[in-house]
Amino acid sequence: MDWRDEGILLSMRPHGETSAIVEVLTARHGRHMGVVRGGASRRMAASLQPGTGLTLEWRARLDDHIGSFTVEPV
Repeated sequence: MDWRDEGILLSMRPHGETSAIVEVLTARHGRHMGVVRGGASRRMAASLQPGTGLTLEWRARLDDHIGSFTVEPV
């Protein structure tokens, strides 16, 4: 299952050494959680602040699974 949408970051928490688990709200897909690889890095820290608008690409095997996000600031 893959989709692309724009959304707002609701929360972010570190996961492991370099990843982050984020929760986003989108107009077409509602609230979703996913892993952002490299999300805990200094380079991504400014983009992953709550309230930030993001362009998201979400991938998972099934809709119920926690997927992985590719994010870009709007």
